Amino acid sequence: MSWKNGAKKLAEHFQTGVSYMIPLVTAAGLLTSVAVIFGGQNAWNQTSNIWGNIRLLGQTGLGFIPVIIAAYVAFSIADRPGLAPAFILGLVASNMGTGFLGGMLVGVMVGYTVQLLKKIKVPSRLTAVKSLIIIPFLCTLIIGLVLIYIVGSPIKVMTVSLTAWLKGMSGTNAVLLAGILGAMMAFDMGGPINKIAYAFGMAAFTSGGYQASTAMLMAIGIPPLGMFVATLLGGKKLYSDSEIENGRSAAIMGFVGITEGAIPFAVADPIRVIPSIMVGTSVGCSLNALFGTSQKTALSTLMAIPFSSDWILYSVAILIGVLVVALMVNFLKLVTHHKPAVEEA
Repeated sequence: MSWKNGAKKLAEHFQTGVSYMIPLVTAAGLLTSVAVIFGGQNAWNQTSNIWGNIRLLGQTGLGFIPVIIAAYVAFSIADRPGLAPAFILGLVASNMGTGFLGGMLVGVMVGYTVQLLKKIKVPSRLTAVKSLIIIPFLCTLIIGLVLIYIVGSPIKVMTVSLTAWLKGMSGTNAVLLAGILGAMMAFDMGGPINKIAYAFGMAAFTSGGYQASTAMLMAIGIPPLGMFVATLLGGKKLYSDSEIENGRSAAIMGFVGITEGAIPFAVADPIRVIPSIMVGTSVGCSLNALFGTSQKTALSTLMAIPFSSDWILYSVAILIGVLVVALMVNFLKLVTHHKPAVEEA
């Protein structure tokens, strides 16, 4: 296998891990957000009322991010035999403070170690024993010792450094990172690049890097909202009746935080739509970072407005991002003489 193919397969394994992680993060993040929204900052420090207990549920879920990433990256590589060792070692990595990076590394090490152990020849009557006992035991022992004595400490240092950088982000760094995250979220709308940005943003959220998580979460609704506004401005001159109807659906999806609302437009006209939503989303997220506005919930785009540190500036950044998407895509359609598809009666 070439390096290029190997890297592609590894990226696919990471995408699988993130796909399994998203429901966990969504549920846990929203629980944490609800607790802080209604219980205030005191919800972080006690469990004497319902908001503190809801925060506990959410925070416990967020703590499982390294475990889920480790388990399902290993599962993607080695199927079910990789799950048990990765669950155990993902929890060890989490307890060591290696965070999201540690979970990813554990998943890769466990997955490929299990693949090697599968090649051990045993009598046919011991095949079940090999899968149920030998592989989980040896993999957990070998990778566990490597994690504890060799790679755990460097990964922890990297995680601590990344966390400190995220928390201290300001000025040019914050604006640049926000722009990159925004463009990544818009690029493939739920695809691998989007998932990488989402995972990074949620890892930042769990460690207090709210500038990065704010940018990622803001980016979710801008592409579909931008395409909705584009259909309003372009009308039947640039869009078919079905695209205008898709625009209305995109508005609803953008409001509740579903980036995929822009996919029908990207599929129909990728050359004009994808660059436009990337630029507009990047502009909106960068501008918000320039304003220094952040929010400490896991809510996306419009739903996070009431909880932002400055709801006016936060709203302005979203509006500008949406307008840039709409104006750019319509401009590209006009200058290239794009005609809406003729629909059959």
